[in-house]
Amino acid sequence: MRAIAVLLAIVFFVLGILYGLGKINLFTESGALHAHHITHLVVCWVLALLCLIWARFQGSPVRSSR
Repeated sequence: MRAIAVLLAIVFFVLGILYGLGKINLFTESGALHAHHITHLVVCWVLALLCLIWARFQGSPVRSSR
């Protein structure tokens, strides 16, 4: 599960950069007239951060009760 979380974090980070640069306009109706979607960049980076937090919790050692 940790590998999936890190992979998703990388994908969301790259998607955020592409949205910020205006290279992709997925899920937007404004088209090429309004190419830069900073809110999409922020949302993708927040999702990437959450995936990294998820990956960190997946890597926590399991404590056994004695």
